[in-house]
Amino acid sequence: MIVQGRWHAITYALSLKDSSLSAAINRDDVVACDRAGRLYSVYHDGRHHRRSLGGPILQKWTIGERQRRWLTYPEADRLIDRAADQFRQLDRALRAPDWEWITPPDRASALDDLLQVVGRAAQFDSAAARVDAARFAEVYAANNARSISSRPIGILPPDQYLALVLQATEGCSFNTCTFCDLYRQPFRVKTPAEFRQHLGRVCAYLGDSLLLRRRSIFLGAANALAIPMARLLPIFEIIHEWRHSEELRSGGEESHAPSGIYAFLDAFTGTRKDVNDYQALAKLGLRRVYIGLESGHDPLLEFVRKPGHAQDAIETVQAIKSAGINVGVIVMIGLGGDRYAEGHVADTVHVLHAMPFGAGDLLYFSDLVEEPGTPYPWLAQQHGLRALNAAERAAQRRSLWCGLQLTGVKISNYDVREFVY
Repeated sequence: MIVQGRWHAITYALSLKDSSLSAAINRDDVVACDRAGRLYSVYHDGRHHRRSLGGPILQKWTIGERQRRWLTYPEADRLIDRAADQFRQLDRALRAPDWEWITPPDRASALDDLLQVVGRAAQFDSAAARVDAARFAEVYAANNARSISSRPIGILPPDQYLALVLQATEGCSFNTCTFCDLYRQPFRVKTPAEFRQHLGRVCAYLGDSLLLRRRSIFLGAANALAIPMARLLPIFEIIHEWRHSEELRSGGEESHAPSGIYAFLDAFTGTRKDVNDYQALAKLGLRRVYIGLESGHDPLLEFVRKPGHAQDAIETVQAIKSAGINVGVIVMIGLGGDRYAEGHVADTVHVLHAMPFGAGDLLYFSDLVEEPGTPYPWLAQQHGLRALNAAERAAQRRSLWCGLQLTGVKISNYDVREFVY
């Protein structure tokens, strides 16, 4: 439903969907919440803001180049309180006798629905947001925060930013990559009973927010598909049972059920499963597997302590595709700096061409982000590697792009600095 109205000197353009509400105010500000009233997006003063369920807010703007920063806690509180005030004013306006419809709702029940969501959003001030973030951290087993941007959900592929994340594991199964600081806790697999309880807690926490995240399920934390089949199948069966449960049915249709399951997998572990294994997972809902290839150049993979070799990635993708499952492959731009640049491009193109890509598959180019707390910057300095500058990274991306002859594959950029859950 899209409606417009006016109250005093303020003009509103409202878009109420089955998952969210956005309100444009005098074409200056835009505030958006999900159906539970949780604020998740604000456009103010020419800058976009995205709030995570865990509390931190990422601010993005463009002045020449893309800029971004995490708001401080006081700044985040002020932004949330301002949005709550705007929703409270909208609530008063919609109920005021002098409210003027420019384009009215098509039925009275639509207005009642709108008022209900606006009322929830009006109560989501900074105090409520802090309580909500604490609940989120409990449900998703957050670690002790290392920074304002710390989050219990490490990272997702860009096409899964609005997925429903369910954690079958905690930590990463190998955790050796020198450029990664996302998973520092010990690797642990949940038992079926623990996972079922986790699913229930996630659903109870999200409530109507689940409508915004019903497109898909992302099985986390990292490398969840590395779980041996004997322990992985019960987890998939629990998800399958829930996806087809009565609680997700609406009018006899499964309109509230996420469409499928998506997950990361490292190439080395991926070779431990065969086509029959992946077919079994596909029957239970697995739709796409994301593999961090990073590079097809084995010396570079060894340098960054990535487990396995490029051939492992080829064999893993072949098995997954033979089972009728799509893949998403991630290649890092700038990894290995100037020393490995030539081999990185040549071997990566060769490896990607050896993979049986097709319609529905994704290829992501992701710029290396050197995190100060990781071993990579120190190792690069010790080995005399010079980081590629922006122009050199752009040239490397073009070289990879131009060297590829892939049909039906969607290729796009993946900036890990812009992930907010």
